Amino acid sequence: MDKASRSDSVRGGGGATGGHTAIVSAAVCTDADTGSYFELAARAGRQALASARIPADRVGLVINAGVFRDSNIAEPAVAALIQKRLEVGLEYATGRLPAFSFDLLNGGTGVLHALMAAQCFTGLGDVEYALIVAGDTHPSTERGRADFPYAASGAAILLRASDTAGGFGRIYSTGAAGGPSAWADLDAAGTDGRNALTVRAEGSDPLDLADSVLRECLAGEGLGSGDFATGAAVLLVPAPAPGFRERVASRLGVPSAAVVGIDPFVGDPYSAGPVHAYLSAATQGLLDDARAVVLLAADADSAAALVYRPQALVTAS
Repeated sequence: MDKASRSDSVRGGGGATGGHTAIVSAAVCTDADTGSYFELAARAGRQALASARIPADRVGLVINAGVFRDSNIAEPAVAALIQKRLEVGLEYATGRLPAFSFDLLNGGTGVLHALMAAQCFTGLGDVEYALIVAGDTHPSTERGRADFPYAASGAAILLRASDTAGGFGRIYSTGAAGGPSAWADLDAAGTDGRNALTVRAEGSDPLDLADSVLRECLAGEGLGSGDFATGAAVLLVPAPAPGFRERVASRLGVPSAAVVGIDPFVGDPYSAGPVHAYLSAATQGLLDDARAVVLLAADADSAAALVYRPQALVTAS
């Protein structure tokens, strides 16, 4: 199977109540034997759990941030269908909290918003582990369609409450006016509406939106070019466009070596992009000593940025 994964932070033990959240593991799945988002996301979720050695029954929250899914299914929530495949919270017992799942769809920035939503549960100790899944496939589940610009993949991030991690800062976002980016023309599709999808060609370069939101984020989180030069900070920019990583680095005045993108060979994983970029940085060893990981998500209509701190900040007394 074509999977990549990373496991960090804590394993086992009781839930922490320090008010912060840690990334425990992450995984992506691009297996070529299926075009089903449900299956790709479930495989990535299983790999993230296996990498962290965490059984599924300890997950209390599943959030789906994937946008394009099998057969254009709207109900039930995709998160619930993936939760069932992962066998998360399927058994109810006295004194045991049932697992909760929901979809959080916000285009290419959905994963970042899902991270913030998950922290509301893990940071307060309401759930021990939370799993975020993302990814996209054409509703027909056919691979390599010329009319679908995104690479079929599934991705997962496993989180838990931690009293040693710095957790996630506030989310910074911006957007541009634009019409729908994708829709199903049911009149034209007729009885084949389950497999119908029209994706609007990207009309603009996301560089300006990315530059704007990153400048606000870095200023708000107290990060400067020196942090990136020393390896204390790493910037993840999940855009497969050639040269995008270098252009972002040039705009911000930070070393390009501290800016991590996505291998163009992967294609455009869209909603799963931040997870692909996180794993790419991990593979290069750039997360080992980083005190701040800046996550960017951007498409033609919106951009969002979020800072993750693997270690708690130490303040002078």
